[in-house]
This record gives sequence, C-alpha cells and structure tokens, in this order.
Amino acid sequence: MTRFALHRAVLIAGLGSLLLAGSIRLDAQNNGQKTSEQPTFRAGANFVRVDVYPTIKGAAVRDLTQPDFDILEDGVPQKIESFEYVNVRGAGPEAEQHEPNTVAEARQIAETTKGRLFVIFLDTYFVDVAGSHRLQRTLVNFLHRILGPDDMYAVMTPEMSALDISFARRTDTIEGYLSKYWFWGQRDRLFPTDPIEQSYYQCFPDDNMHPQFAGVAKEMVLRRRERQVLGALQDLSVYLRGVREERKAVITMTGGWVLFRENPNLTRGGSGESNLPRVGTTPDGRLVSDAHKYNEGYSQHDCEVDRQHLAMLDDFQFFHDMFDIANRSNVTFYPVNALGLVAFDKDLGEETVAGEIQALGPAAHAGEDPNTVLVNPLVTDRAMISQRSENLRALAENTDGLAVVDTNDIDKGMKRIVDDLTSYYLLGYTSTNGKLDGRYRKISVRVKRPGVDVRARRGYRAATEKEVEEGRMAQVKQIDSAPPTTMQVALNALGTARPGIPLHTSVSYATHGRNAAGPTKAHLWALVELDTVVLRQSDWAAGGVVEATLIGADGTAVASQSKDLPAGQGAVAVDMGEVDSPDGEVNVRTRITPKNGGLPYTDTIRLGKVESPGRPILLRRGPSTGINYVPTANPQFQRTERVRVDLPLDAAQPPVAEVLDRTGKTLQVPVKTSVRTENGVVWASAEVTLAPLAPGDYLIRMKAETNGTSQEVITGFRVVP
Repeated sequence: MTRFALHRAVLIAGLGSLLLAGSIRLDAQNNGQKTSEQPTFRAGANFVRVDVYPTIKGAAVRDLTQPDFDILEDGVPQKIESFEYVNVRGAGPEAEQHEPNTVAEARQIAETTKGRLFVIFLDTYFVDVAGSHRLQRTLVNFLHRILGPDDMYAVMTPEMSALDISFARRTDTIEGYLSKYWFWGQRDRLFPTDPIEQSYYQCFPDDNMHPQFAGVAKEMVLRRRERQVLGALQDLSVYLRGVREERKAVITMTGGWVLFRENPNLTRGGSGESNLPRVGTTPDGRLVSDAHKYNEGYSQHDCEVDRQHLAMLDDFQFFHDMFDIANRSNVTFYPVNALGLVAFDKDLGEETVAGEIQALGPAAHAGEDPNTVLVNPLVTDRAMISQRSENLRALAENTDGLAVVDTNDIDKGMKRIVDDLTSYYLLGYTSTNGKLDGRYRKISVRVKRPGVDVRARRGYRAATEKEVEEGRMAQVKQIDSAPPTTMQVALNALGTARPGIPLHTSVSYATHGRNAAGPTKAHLWALVELDTVVLRQSDWAAGGVVEATLIGADGTAVASQSKDLPAGQGAVAVDMGEVDSPDGEVNVRTRITPKNGGLPYTDTIRLGKVESPGRPILLRRGPSTGINYVPTANPQFQRTERVRVDLPLDAAQPPVAEVLDRTGKTLQVPVKTSVRTENGVVWASAEVTLAPLAPGDYLIRMKAETNGTSQEVITGFRVVP
C-alpha cells in the first residue's frame, strides 16, 4: 500500500470512528421533536406524525395555526389531533452539550432524546481535493448554526456501511478531523489507489497496442464509483427508516452524478481470455484456482465479470427508485455541489467516456450516435455540468429537500438549509384507515393561506397485526416510532453487501442454558473475509493472522482468540469458545495482519446484547469453492452460487425454512434443511440454490424447535448478476 493509500485508508476509517469517543448509536427508542400532549394509541388504529415545512418565496412561514392545515391520507381528510410549531436555535457553547461516557449512558440518552437527526454524507469519489478543502469550514459552521442541544449528527462516506455510523452532539471532534484530513475528495486523483480500480487498468490497458480498450477501464471505474455512492445512499435511507419515524436529513456533499445507462458497447473488444479462470500450479506444486491471478497479481476473469456487470448498470433507474425508498423512510436529501461554479467538467486533456455521452442524451451531440461520434466536446462538457446539477435538484425536489448548486457561495446555500430545518410544524393524527395491513399510505398536506408552498412527509407504512401483537406499536407517548422488525434488521445488515469494502466481518453465536435472566452461556465465532482484490497484493501472498477479542460493556476483554488465514484463502471463522453470556451491549474487535509484514486491517462489530436463539453463519458454495461450503462475512452472492445458513441450535429435527423477498412475501424457491453435529455443536442448516433468483435482496427464514420452544431466525443476503 502506498503512503497516500495509507493516508486515505486512515481517513476513511477515521471518518467512521471519529465520533466513537463520545458517540451514540441511536436505537429505535429515539423520540422526535418536542411535542405537545399526544393521544394514546388505540388498538386497530395508526397514529401518524407529519413534519411540515411551509414557505413563501423560500422564506419560512412562522405564524400558522392548526386550522390553517388540512391533512389527507390516500385522499381522505384526517383530523389533526396534535399540533406544534418548532423553531430550533443554535446549540450554544460546546461545553453545554453533554456527551455520554459509557454505553449505558449512551443508551439512556438515545431513549430520551427529543432532537433531530442529521447525516453528513461526504461523497469522496465525486468531490475533488479543492472542494473538500473548501467545505472544511463550511461544514463546521453549518453544524454550529443548526445543532440544537438535543440534536445529533453522524458522518458517512461511500466506503462505509450504514450500520457503521454513530451519532453524537459535539462538533469539535469533526472540526479537528476535517482540519487534519481536508483532502478527502479524490475526484481529481491522477492514479487510483483502490486495488479493484487498479486491476481494471491492468486488464484493459488504454494504449496504442490495445485500441479496442480505449476508455474501457476509465468508464468501469466511473460506473463502479457512481453505483457505490448511490448504493450507499440507498442503504442509508433503509437504515434510517429503522432508527426513527420522524424526518431525517442527509446533507450530501458531492460533485453530482451523470447517471449511467446500460451500455452494451462497453463489453466489445474481448480480452482473449476465457470467461473461466484457468487452474494452475505454483512452483512448489500447490494447486491454484486462477493461474493468471497468481502469476500477474490480478484476475482477468474477475475483470471480465465486472465489465459485464458494470455495462448493464442502469443508474438512472436506480436513482429514481431511490426517491421512493427515501420517502418511505422519511429521509430528506439536501445535496450540496461542492465544486461550485466550474467552467469545465473535465480537466484539460481528460476525455469523456462513451457511457457519459450516452447518459447525456441529445444534449451532448447533434443527432449522431452517442456511441460513435462526439460532435462538440465543449457542448458535451457544458451538458455534463448541467446534468450533474439537474440530478442534484431532482434528488432534493423528490425528497422535499433543497439543493445548493450552481453557486460559489456555498455558505449562503447552507444558510438556506439551516433556515429550512430550524422552522417547521409537527402535526399528528389518528388515521381513519384502521386496517393493519402493512401497506404504504400517501399523505397530502395543504395550507389554506394563499401563496404558501408546502413540503411535508409524503407517506408511511401502516402497522401489521403481528407488530401490534408484539407490542411494537405501544403507546405513542412512550415511543414515537416502532423498532425495526426482525426482517428489517436483516435487510439493514445488507449495507455491507457492496463492492469495494476490503474487509468484511460478522459474528455468530449460540446460547446455552437459560434462567429467569436469559441465556447463561454463549459460544461465539468471529468471521473475517478479505476482498479478492486485497488478496492479490503481495502482502497477503503468505496468508495472515486473525485476532478476535470480545469486549464487554465495561470495556474489558472477555475473551480473545487467534487463527491463521492460509495463503490464497480469503475467509476464516475464528472459534472464540464458550463464555458466560455478557451483560449489556458488547463489541467484537477483529484484526487481520499479513504474514509478509504489511499493514493490518481492523474492524469493530457492534454485537449488541447476546440473546437467544443466536446468530447464524453464512456459507457459500460456487465455482471458486468447488464442492465445499466456506464461511463468508460478505452477504453478497452470485446466481451461480449456493447459500447456506447455519444456526448453532440444539434442534433434534431439521428446521422449517423458506425464502422471502424484501417485502416479506414467500417465494416458491426450494430450501434444503438438515441437522448435523460438528465438534460437539448441533447445527440447523438451510441451503438454497440461487440460480432461480433475480438480482436483489432476499431473506431466509428458519424456524426450529428447541426444548419444546419454537425459535425463528431471519437472515438477509443479496444476489448480484
């Protein structure tokens, strides 16, 4: 890893953990803004809270009363039962903002806070170094101006999982960090530091000897980056849905996106390599599954697979589908173009790739085929700038936010966002539709005063009978939003199922023995998996060593274990043994160090409270594993593979299992179940062949009988082309 790559790795890791010292991870018990007395939830009804932002010519309207508003749900008028005008001012001195010192204190604050939630999303891929430097003071000023004493914020980048964000109150931590690492923007980076991006340029060299590869690697990199950013924003929206019901604001610092369409021409000009990796042997006679990867340090097969996949991406449709997800999650985007007013979209001498021209449509060419002739590069460049701005406006307009674009006075635009988020009305009503059907319901808000523009929550998902029975929709005055269902938790965990994450980790455990307080023993396994591109680096040629440590709620080490990662093997499960079931929330720290002396990778898994029946292990079987199943911490699978879920459970009979789509609908996909015993542990297994499934997110639901008690576990996985 180069020195600059090391700095970037430190930056990304730091942005994910810079708030840990005084951080809070908001649970579903978080309250919303301060409200007046709320009605008690009645069985068979849905109490709904609606944030309303009325303006006249962009200025907030601050003198409306309850009779000025009308609310309709699916076109049916609703009676407003609670009403409050919220006007939030700045946070005041930093010293007055109390931060938790322990996990227990953090939980207490999370359960009682009445503040707003903000996420600062730093689009590292599409902001240049100058832009990130320009935003350094802007971001800090924004947080100082907008944060009230109960508000919380978090920071996220495309390289992070939504599960990794942590909320906090103080702004001095991020101020110091941005001062030190102001160079987080990498759009203008001359040489890619990502190993996957480097492999694209090695597989498809753009030189005089390979004219068929002109622009191929660059377009693959741009497509991959754009989807990684949009995927991270979508995963963030899904995650925030389970945090709380009230509106969440995502301040997106970016340079904008062109939104690539499908481009079959990207796959033209074959490499001459077979679509399947060639088996070979090492000098010492050891068999390797991909000889090219072993000899050259990168896999031509992997590059070809990625090229086929990236060529078929339709980010335009993906982007517009994200609007619906954000609205259902009550997430509002405030995109800020960190590049400001620019004369050119590309640097001098930098060419526009065919996929970008195709995404621009007629604006980039005069009736010519966009895949063949570029009529006017200057017209194309101007169209590119306009396209990025329009896409940011669309993101804001379709999620009821504001876009700061086409201006060098970003501070002025941020002040508009502050004004928008510090003055609003909070309305509540009990829906006249008492059906517990789990369906999406559209909300419309009207203001009777002429000339007032209204932005408000667009809808919500009704509760189901099961949720009410489980007590998740208890009295609204006690909790303002229902905690996420088991199914939603499983879907949220798929935030890590994205390309470009070098290290995937997960934890599985089995509980044994129960008393009135719960399980008394827990057997833990820590799973660690390196990305295939990381394994190509010479540091890992001899394998590595994995260390896993269980950290109790008080910060002390409860158990620790290490295991070798054999050369050429990407994943390993570390058996941490059986421990007394820890009280409170615990973490598992993992560290994997290459045996050749390179830099290690580390991660911390927030395990939460160890509860029955346990957490399953994911395993995969496919062309790269032969007939064997191997453990995996990456919940992303291809259709040529099989997935198996192993649950450490004392079950005498095979479990009952089924495959669900992301809405919870049962799919007619065969599931093979079994029970086996290995090393004294009884495993209940469910195995699924993925060939019948289209790309998307899915769930495996397992039900097993243990000691006369029925246990249910839902596990998520993602299928990619």
